[in-house]
Amino acid sequence: MSNLKTDAIVLSGFKYGDTSKIVSILSENSGKFSAIIKGARNTKSKMGGVFENMNHISVMFTKKENRDLQIISKAECISSFNGIKTDLDKLSVAYRMLELTSKSTYDYHASPDVYVLLREYLYGTDVCARNLELIFLKFQINLSVLLGIDPFGYRNFEGGNFVLNDRDRHLYFGRLKDEQIEFIGRLSESDFKQIECMDCQMNDIRMMQNSYETHFLQNSGKYGVSKSNQIFEELKKVN
Repeated sequence: MSNLKTDAIVLSGFKYGDTSKIVSILSENSGKFSAIIKGARNTKSKMGGVFENMNHISVMFTKKENRDLQIISKAECISSFNGIKTDLDKLSVAYRMLELTSKSTYDYHASPDVYVLLREYLYGTDVCARNLELIFLKFQINLSVLLGIDPFGYRNFEGGNFVLNDRDRHLYFGRLKDEQIEFIGRLSESDFKQIECMDCQMNDIRMMQNSYETHFLQNSGKYGVSKSNQIFEELKKVN
């Protein structure tokens, strides 16, 4: 048993009992874990709003190896990403990042690089003005690299540009066109400011995202079909 303090991102949560809440947290130092927040839904609780989905928080907890649910003794919110939570398009992208991260990571497997990536992209999405879907595509690209399933890990370089032969392209990118694959290469080297200035058709973006979706499905044992995208597409139709 050890007392730990760590920064974290709230991946998901649901009600438990009359006043409590169970949350899944991706922490910087202890990986992903679940915790019960007793009394979190009590109107007088100081921790009620801290554990909303996607919040960037700081927590103190006593880690017990044989316990499925950790108990958090203290917590504070660092950022609640109001820019995301007041914009449906940003919310859609952010929830897909949370879902993809949750399904691609294992409990108590320390992944500080994955935590930093998620945190960086939530802050980037919070202030981004355009090209949100490209930001999500870039997140898919970077996460695949950190998980060791980067399809570009099989590429060769000629004259500073990557090339894939027909067999590799079909194997790792399905029906993507040469210009789409070339765009992925440029996007992988771009920062947030550069991404906001890029031009790309939504149909092309969807095709590239779907290729990575398939790649995660084929190469990650815990990954399943994304539900967030379907839910937010329906919400956009309603609005």
